[in-house]
Amino acid sequence: QLEDEISTLRQVLTAKEKHLVEIKQKLGISLMNELKQNFSKSWHDMQTTSAYKKTHETLSHAGQKATAAISNVGTAISKKFGDMRYRHLLRLWSCLEDKMYKSF
Repeated sequence: QLEDEISTLRQVLTAKEKHLVEIKQKLGISLMNELKQNFSKSWHDMQTTSAYKKTHETLSHAGQKATAAISNVGTAISKKFGDMRYRHLLRLWSCLEDKMYKSF
């Protein structure tokens, strides 16, 4: 008797699933549309969780700090090259002055 009930329930479920497919076809709902909607809803639900928000804030803050650090390193390197160029020009000028005075 239990097996008969299980069989009947399977038949009813199969019939309802077929009916659902027919209704979706009439409404123009495709599997791809359903997947897109489910994905969008899941993505939205995930973004509203506190864990996501905290992680997003932490990574954003870390990114800002990393950007600032890289900028500082770039500035320091530029300054160092600028100083090196300036010293090189001073030496070059000094050499030229020496040669000019020696030529007189």
